[in-house]
Amino acid sequence: MPASPPSRYVRKQFSVTPEQDRALKRWSRELGVSEAELVRRALDAALADGSVTLPAGSPLDELLAHTRELGDGRRLEGGWDREGLYDDRGYQRDRDDAAGA
Repeated sequence: MPASPPSRYVRKQFSVTPEQDRALKRWSRELGVSEAELVRRALDAALADGSVTLPAGSPLDELLAHTRELGDGRRLEGGWDREGLYDDRGYQRDRDDAAGA
């Protein structure tokens, strides 16, 4: 059961499929609560049991997988620091020239 309602909510706007919309309206009528309350309860339940996952093949899932692939085998031994990276690429020289050094 959800805790007492917070004194303030954050307004959200999102899209659902027509089937989800019909189900949400039906459950709202049957339970006598608002559609927003049903969404909050569903989110609370999903967060409580850790069942929130990205569907395989979602655009975000694909982007994250691609990013990991790009990073594989490209780790710098001993780490790096920003100044060292700039020095390696000649940025220090450019900054000195711009400063009149």
